[in-house]
Amino acid sequence: MAQYARPDADDTDGSWTNENNNQTNLYASVDEASADDSTTSIKSVDEGMGDDACILRLSDVDEPDSGNAYIKYKAVSTDESWSGASVGLKLELLEGSTVRATTTNSSVERDGSTYTAYSYTISDVSGISDWTNLKIRLTMISGMGMGDTISVTQVYLETQDAAEEEEATANPAFLLFLD
Repeated sequence: MAQYARPDADDTDGSWTNENNNQTNLYASVDEASADDSTTSIKSVDEGMGDDACILRLSDVDEPDSGNAYIKYKAVSTDESWSGASVGLKLELLEGSTVRATTTNSSVERDGSTYTAYSYTISDVSGISDWTNLKIRLTMISGMGMGDTISVTQVYLETQDAAEEEEATANPAFLLFLD
């Protein structure tokens, strides 16, 4: 079995907005177990002001037994500027403010309507000491072209099951004194 750490609170919204163009409760638009694509999503628009990041807190998971972890997400972009430039999305797994894993996808699907599922493998999670203090930072890479957008409809961390605690199997001693 696997554990899933899904967004459960906003930490930093940046200029990201949800499907209603609000800058609050972004996490609620990307926290679902099954992606609902264009029904709920968050997006960032390239306004030429530099990279734009939002940070979402992840739900608590137990320390995994061993193995890989995965950042999984569904995203789409638009090329409103007709620049032909690849749209970039950087994802970082944070423990508090410390970056534990990072990946940049510089080729997010650009048709504007078809969300594509992506996965990034984190092969070394040994540096993570507090699995209850994880966040995910999503950064729209500026320079795509004025008006271009990046949209995310689902994002989460998948880990292995928690280590099972060994149960005491020894039989306790039993003494009975009779008078």
